[in-house]
Amino acid sequence: QAVLAEPMGRQKEFIQLKNLGGQEQDLEGWKLTLNSGGEAEDEETYVFEADGGKCETKIPPLGALLLLKKDAQNPCGFKFDLGAKEELVLFESGEDAEGIDSMSWGEVGRGQVLYRSSDSEYEKAPQDVEGNIVDVLRRLGGFNNLITFLDHFELDKILDGRGIRGTNTWHNKIVREMNTDVPYTLFAIKDEAWEALFKEMAGEWAPPLTAPELLEIDDALVFDIISFLMVEDAWNSRSLKLKMRDQNSMAFQTAHPERKAVLQLDESGQILLNYDCVDSPSPDEFGCAIQKGWGKCQEDWMNDNGFFSGRPLGYCEYECEKCYCDPMDNNCAKTVVADVTASRGKKGVVHVIDRLIEAPPIIVKPEPVEGGAAPQQPIKKSKSSTSRKDKEKEEKKSSSSSSGGSSRRTYGYQSPWWG
Repeated sequence: QAVLAEPMGRQKEFIQLKNLGGQEQDLEGWKLTLNSGGEAEDEETYVFEADGGKCETKIPPLGALLLLKKDAQNPCGFKFDLGAKEELVLFESGEDAEGIDSMSWGEVGRGQVLYRSSDSEYEKAPQDVEGNIVDVLRRLGGFNNLITFLDHFELDKILDGRGIRGTNTWHNKIVREMNTDVPYTLFAIKDEAWEALFKEMAGEWAPPLTAPELLEIDDALVFDIISFLMVEDAWNSRSLKLKMRDQNSMAFQTAHPERKAVLQLDESGQILLNYDCVDSPSPDEFGCAIQKGWGKCQEDWMNDNGFFSGRPLGYCEYECEKCYCDPMDNNCAKTVVADVTASRGKKGVVHVIDRLIEAPPIIVKPEPVEGGAAPQQPIKKSKSSTSRKDKEKEEKKSSSSSSGGSSRRTYGYQSPWWG
């Protein structure tokens, strides 16, 4: 799945294998062959051996196994040197076994990790980049739309630990509330994912939208997504594992003051982003944290399938750790490039995810109504909703006063492609 062949600084060479099947795979007796010259004498081999349980040879379903270069701290590692131009072939056990998988590369670059995203497609990314998070995006390439959106809302300044001036834009107040004293982890969406949305929103017969045109049509939609993808503090795979310990998932504060993102690590250490997990507040004065402390998470009234809570998993989804990523349902965004660290500014971290996501709703406890009773159903709220309504009114007014001219803003846009 991934190889670091030419480490820089404190990096170490590694090979990561992933089990794409639904059953555990034991690699005892299997071997990895490295071929750097195409001839048999150029081959070097690593054999998987459990050595009485001292070395790991089993890969769980959809999990991964990380192999490091052998040294005093990694006695189970491989001995050969990975080079700039190599081919790795995986063989099953047995002298006459044929190679069942391979990965080849050439001149990836020092410090660059090569990820295989499919049988024939590869991604490469540095583990460290000189500059801030926007510099990381430019170095990775293919994130022009994301950079445009960050600049439009001045979120690039938040990522860099700088405040912004007050303006009359609807989003300015929210951005000014964001924390500039911490680094951020940015889950980055590639240009092609945004471009699919541009095409969908433009309609079948119109040219695809551009990033500025999408901002004209629904900047609130874009703001909700981008601010949700900015998670407070710099979290790489290792620090997340230490933070989460035995927990399956954990909620982290995003740049948006009223949203949290739920992150999960799979068996291979891959970071997953759950973008549909929300705490619908419990229908009392105590709140989700206290209900969890009282051991109420498993009670029937807390798991009402949305009847009163308005959420499929009931009240307090992330506080009660109800949200999970199901690999069969593919309900979470996956990182395809991980742990790219910026060296300047607040020294944040970038993870590239495999899809365009929808920001989860903001749900607040309803205000008491006349007579002291409160409505049973919690209220979905978004600070950007008022702006969206005002924008629609302005566009209708502009459209009715125009005299037959056409505009890219008036294409048959009804709502985002997810509903």
